[in-house]
Amino acid sequence: MAGFAMMLYGLLVVVAVGLAWMTARRRGPVRVGAAAALTMQAARRRAIVAIGFALVLLLAGFVVSLAVPGWLGLAAAIAPAVAGAGGLLLYAATPPPQDRETHARFSASLDRRGPWTIAPRGGLTSLGVVLVLLLGVLIFTGATSDVDDRGLYRAITFATSTHSSTATPYPGWFYAVPLMGATALLVIAAWIALRRIATTASLTGEGLQDMDRLWRVRSAQIIVGIAFATVSLQIGGVAVFAGTTMRNAQFHPGVPVAWDVLATLLLILGIVATVVSIASLTLATLRTFTLPGQLSHAHDSEMGGSVQPPAVGGRA
Repeated sequence: MAGFAMMLYGLLVVVAVGLAWMTARRRGPVRVGAAAALTMQAARRRAIVAIGFALVLLLAGFVVSLAVPGWLGLAAAIAPAVAGAGGLLLYAATPPPQDRETHARFSASLDRRGPWTIAPRGGLTSLGVVLVLLLGVLIFTGATSDVDDRGLYRAITFATSTHSSTATPYPGWFYAVPLMGATALLVIAAWIALRRIATTASLTGEGLQDMDRLWRVRSAQIIVGIAFATVSLQIGGVAVFAGTTMRNAQFHPGVPVAWDVLATLLLILGIVATVVSIASLTLATLRTFTLPGQLSHAHDSEMGGSVQPPAVGGRA
């Protein structure tokens, strides 16, 4: 069931990315100088490779889970966070292109840049909310878990004075603790990727401060979007996992009806979080494919329709 769900998720992501790519191809010509064009091409290439690498790692995690059943699905459980972290770390590790002219003149803002200052506040707030939600769900499922026949906290038990029922697998501490560690790795990777954007040298050329700020903001939106999609997918998997296992346990007389309601709510949360994850990854991909066009139109709008004169050089 979990394998089929992830195959469906992967298929939907492929379709969404394809639609994003076709939408990007319909955009008009981009009007940017040589320095900005070099930076945008490098930034777009890094993001595309990062997203592709993350999807490959995600698929690999589920293949490993099927190939090594003795791991009890642990590889699949942490696959989204590991995949997202791997993609973001690859983004940060990709070296910048060489300057075309090492002695080109440039002007840049003196504002202090940092990993969190360049990222959109709304995106960071949303990412913080889903991180707290994921942590809350994991703590809850861990606290309500029970040991299975192997002595691992991956079962849930409903017991009264006359009846008892146990269902497994359940996202108890056996899964929750590694998930917390993988999510922490994802947050660190997102910080490293944002720092990569913040510390990159300014565009080479005069009068490119606005364009320089715009490419950093758009790139940061992509990074935060990938992280948000990853955490949302984690929430979706854990919630569906927990809700389904609760339903598999028998709600015999004496078990509070609140457990049945909670199982339904978890299933709904899981479905919604998975849909949100697909939407977030699609938006991040669309922003990646349309990165030069986004900046060109946004810059023209800020400058009142003026066209930035060509410049040479630039790094990303």
